Amino acid sequence: MDNGFLACSAIIHSVNAEQKDDVMNRREFMKAGIGGAVAVAASSLTMKAALSAKPTTQAKPNIVFILADDCTYNVLGCYGGKTVKTPNIDRLAAEGLTLNRAYAAMAMCAPFRAELYTGLYPARNGVTWNHSATRPGTKSVSQYLEGLGYRVGLTGKRHFTGATNMLKGFPVGEKVRNFVKADPNQPFCLFVCSKNPHAPWSTGDASQFDAGKIELPPAVHDNPRTREAMTRYLAEVGDLDREVGEVLKMLADTGLTEDTLVMFSSEQGWAFGFAKWTNWNLGIHTAMIARWPGRIKPGTRTDAMVQIADVTPTFIELAGGDPARYNLDGSSFVKVLTGEARTHRKYIYGMHNNVPEGEPYPIRSVRDSKYHYLINLTPDRAYHEKHVMTATSRLVWWPALEDAAKSGRDSAKAMMARFRNRPAEELYRTDEDPYELNNLAGDPSYAEVKATLRAELKLWMAKQKDPGAALDTRKAYDANAQAHKQARKSAGKNGKKL
Repeated sequence: MDNGFLACSAIIHSVNAEQKDDVMNRREFMKAGIGGAVAVAASSLTMKAALSAKPTTQAKPNIVFILADDCTYNVLGCYGGKTVKTPNIDRLAAEGLTLNRAYAAMAMCAPFRAELYTGLYPARNGVTWNHSATRPGTKSVSQYLEGLGYRVGLTGKRHFTGATNMLKGFPVGEKVRNFVKADPNQPFCLFVCSKNPHAPWSTGDASQFDAGKIELPPAVHDNPRTREAMTRYLAEVGDLDREVGEVLKMLADTGLTEDTLVMFSSEQGWAFGFAKWTNWNLGIHTAMIARWPGRIKPGTRTDAMVQIADVTPTFIELAGGDPARYNLDGSSFVKVLTGEARTHRKYIYGMHNNVPEGEPYPIRSVRDSKYHYLINLTPDRAYHEKHVMTATSRLVWWPALEDAAKSGRDSAKAMMARFRNRPAEELYRTDEDPYELNNLAGDPSYAEVKATLRAELKLWMAKQKDPGAALDTRKAYDANAQAHKQARKSAGKNGKKL
């Protein structure tokens, strides 16, 4: 290990006392029901109307943000996926802008959503672990937009403790329809949050897939049990697409298509390994699509790099506000949406804390347009994730991988070793190696690239007051949970909602 990394490691292991009590316990979130079947695609007449719409005359657009749950970005047709059909998501892309390079800071449900809703990175919003909540007093997008004249609602999976108007009837039930139609003179922002395709993969029609013929990426070991599980995962991706179709049809039926920005994100990657619960590309890379008739050119793509923290400031600008007033980590990418800008960010930042999902295994990362640099802060330890690495895991792929390794398959042994035992530093050229199979960190010809990214990561951590490994402990997690509990108690006494 070189001296530069040792210097970086010394800083990220230091404890910042101000950070020790900033993480909160997750609340149990509302379970959403699925409405009755509706036609998957809108009529061709509706599609033509949306595509040929004149520029909106509404000063502030309505906003609908559709969020998936554990959907790996490149299983979608508009991102190159070939196994499962996603006609509604692909149609949204054909009618709008596809962002090729959108990323989250953390590849877990609660941290992803906290970054989305607050415009802050995990170390500042407080959700630096899964099953945790924002620190007391943290504002959310609903508060920003309501202050700018919007009504804001959420239907489906919540996974966030910020105050907002919860709507039963996911995805387009009566209360959701009433919400979007409530006042034509007031713009709205609606978050439609699916549970698909999160495990246990029980919705959709898995029988449409031939387990023996589906294409598996190099990050997934090829064995019969994993193939069968993948058919169930893909069925839920198909069911997610149905839900997207229902939302688009609702907008068309209510005459709201023209004045509504629709944005879709696939959230973090799947739970099949090398994605969710990691900082690898397959985990933090998210699909992002935006449609806004008359303002976003149909059928376009951009390589501008965008982070999920950028969504809230983007919505603030669209609502007529100034994001700079709020000291957010994200920045508005409105000009990318409208085609006025081809670039946005120089760097994307990432982090992972493994508690309470397993034993501590902190990771930090940074990427530019070509390279992705990761530091594993405790490389002497073996990685362990309790939902995955158990013989009874409903996610199937790890016990199936273990069995394949025991039977003598070298490919399984190598994959197990790579997932469990990781080097201190990793460097990948992601534009050529999206599955990050070739670690360049030890190659002297990339020393300058590595040093530049290491310095940038070190600077980001210092700005975020991120103590590194000291944050990924049960003690810190429990302290923050207690702080959140106390804040809720105080809010209740004062008759306020946290």
